[in-house]
Amino acid sequence: MPDYCAALVIDIGTTNCKVSCYSCNDASVLEARKFPTPKNESQTGEVDFDIEALWLALRRVIAELVSSSPYPVTNISIASFGESGVFVDKKGTLLTPMLAWYDRRGESYLSSLNEQETAELYAITGLPPHSNYSAFKMRWLLDKYSLHERKDICWLHAPEILLLWLTGERKTEVSLASRTLCLDVTRCTWSRKAAAILGIPFTVLAPLITPDEVAGWVTPAIRNELGMSHEVKVTLAGHDHMVGARALQMQPGDVLNSTGTTEGILLLNTQPTLHSHARRDKLANGCYSTGRTFTLFASLPVGGYAFEWVQKTFRLTDEETRNALEKAMDNYLQPSWSADQVPVFIPHLRGSGSPNKNRHARGLMYGLTDSLPPETLLESVFIGLVMEFAHCYECFNIPAGKPVKVIGPAVKNPYWLQLKADMLQCPVEAIAFDEAVSVGALLIACPEVELPPIKLTARYIPDPNRSAELKIFQRQWLSFYRFKLQHEGVNTEHP
Repeated sequence: MPDYCAALVIDIGTTNCKVSCYSCNDASVLEARKFPTPKNESQTGEVDFDIEALWLALRRVIAELVSSSPYPVTNISIASFGESGVFVDKKGTLLTPMLAWYDRRGESYLSSLNEQETAELYAITGLPPHSNYSAFKMRWLLDKYSLHERKDICWLHAPEILLLWLTGERKTEVSLASRTLCLDVTRCTWSRKAAAILGIPFTVLAPLITPDEVAGWVTPAIRNELGMSHEVKVTLAGHDHMVGARALQMQPGDVLNSTGTTEGILLLNTQPTLHSHARRDKLANGCYSTGRTFTLFASLPVGGYAFEWVQKTFRLTDEETRNALEKAMDNYLQPSWSADQVPVFIPHLRGSGSPNKNRHARGLMYGLTDSLPPETLLESVFIGLVMEFAHCYECFNIPAGKPVKVIGPAVKNPYWLQLKADMLQCPVEAIAFDEAVSVGALLIACPEVELPPIKLTARYIPDPNRSAELKIFQRQWLSFYRFKLQHEGVNTEHP
């Protein structure tokens, strides 16, 4: 019997918040709305998400979507960025602002951890300490607002505050909990030891819930305000990176390369990866949204942004860039192609990612001449991106030849993806998937929904001759990489 009801999916992003109304019968989008995620920014660069303004905007949008939906809304599913949260009291009153996930106000607490404590935290949580994680935001807020002695407070992330206001429930979803530095990632339970190391009162941590559990039911008062005629279940779908992977129906062993301004590598495993090499390389473990499945993740601060940077820095028009990219691809596919004349580019324009994560790292380009054509400049940039990606990819010990799934803007760049296939010596599968986070959140809330099959837009196969040329170039690239790190005061153990 077809399920003629609707589900609202809320995807809270750093820049925008999107609310989509889906048919629970065939997963079709009935209507969608998008609005800027409200923020308060100080003159000194400190950023808070305005969760109260977000709640006000969401109530208006939800009421409009409920009114226009041809089917009754019976589900709400919420996905979000990680790390950001607030303290509330027993009445649900906000006691603190919500620091943006990338805000660094808690960074000073990092220096209070010694090497033994850092190692213990990784063994428990699977995370390398970093100011982005919730624990350092909690600590800063506890000190700033003198909350250490309060016994009636609770920490909730952005979607969990919405859950509180929709249902009255106080719960923390496990994939968001795994971004706090307080979760025992192996047991999927809060860790008293981790909380104690970080100076976080254990009592502020809310009861844990997995995405496949019902988080709560919308209260009659809110249902009446929003015009809902049926009971409405609320699901905490979780951290957006994990939710997006769920839409692709990934299985343990699968590798996902998410692209955009930055790049990410996500590997699904059946157990956390907590050995010393993973800790050295600063790989981040997490709990996935299905069963006993875990994620291993690393991000690179610069991905597609390098393309924007080279256009702006070298004043290339869109037409010049498009023509140069086509020439670079044509040249690359020639049997005689060689990287001998390609300038070395290390894309640390916004710091570096794993294995030598350092937000103070700087980029490097060597080999410029007064006659360098635009296609060779772009060749340098994209090969540099792929070298950086391969350097990070090696940290994961992924079996040779394992396909890499790619989502995001890079799927429209055949040159970039062919370079990746040749450098990694494995197939690269381009997947054009719109709104992966929203679809993943729908699937988590309504697992009976049948999604259309995932279709590859292209599959790139490695060429052994080009792979050999890139490996030769990699030796030169790594020599400059080591030189740059030494100049920056980093004593790397990596080749």
